[in-house]
Amino acid sequence: MTGYFDGASRGNPGEAGAGAWLAGEDGGVVWETAAYLGKKTNNEAEYNAAILLLKAARERGVTKLLVRGDSKLVVSQLSKQWKINLPHLRELAREAWSVAEGMEVTYEWVPRAQNKRADELSNEAIDGAAR
Repeated sequence: MTGYFDGASRGNPGEAGAGAWLAGEDGGVVWETAAYLGKKTNNEAEYNAAILLLKAARERGVTKLLVRGDSKLVVSQLSKQWKINLPHLRELAREAWSVAEGMEVTYEWVPRAQNKRADELSNEAIDGAAR
């Protein structure tokens, strides 16, 4: 199964949202969410979106997951290619790894154009909270 995530923050930190969705074998939407996060930095929003995606996959019994996101930082840190220097991001990474335990998860960076739906969802979350 393939999952996509994106976080958005209007201001850094600022009003933030997380968007994530799971694609079935046919590429159709199996699950999606747009979650308002309150005040967060962009990187915190990205991590929270990845965690929401991993939790949804776990709840659905997914054992093998390809996670795609357009945050080079989060993808590289969760795949353990880059060090995590900031303690609060290290904590979020630990949470993601804990949720993913027992699952075979591969992280892949994609250009923003290939992550359109997750981006829309993250912005919908902020727009919905503003109403």
